[in-house]
Amino acid sequence: MAMMKKAEDYAKAIMRDETEKFASEKTITHTDNYIERLYEFHDGAVVKYEWQGLPLNAEKPEEIYNHRFTLIKLPSPNPNNLKLGVIKVINYPKRNA
Repeated sequence: MAMMKKAEDYAKAIMRDETEKFASEKTITHTDNYIERLYEFHDGAVVKYEWQGLPLNAEKPEEIYNHRFTLIKLPSPNPNNLKLGVIKVINYPKRNA
């Protein structure tokens, strides 16, 4: 398997459901309004994926998102010097008033 060159490549693989790139996929939480999954890749990287149907905490702007991808474990080896943290956030679509 090829190594991911950018952290965003992990999010793209999850969004495209490129299952051949996953070593494992585990659902941590699943409710009507919130889903959290962990994706482990063949290079050892782990990405946490979160989806929320409605903002869970509207008082904190950083918690208002529709989809969020977070690198929580680095690949090994890590030749591209990827960093832990949020990779990609997809916000709610804008509504026309």
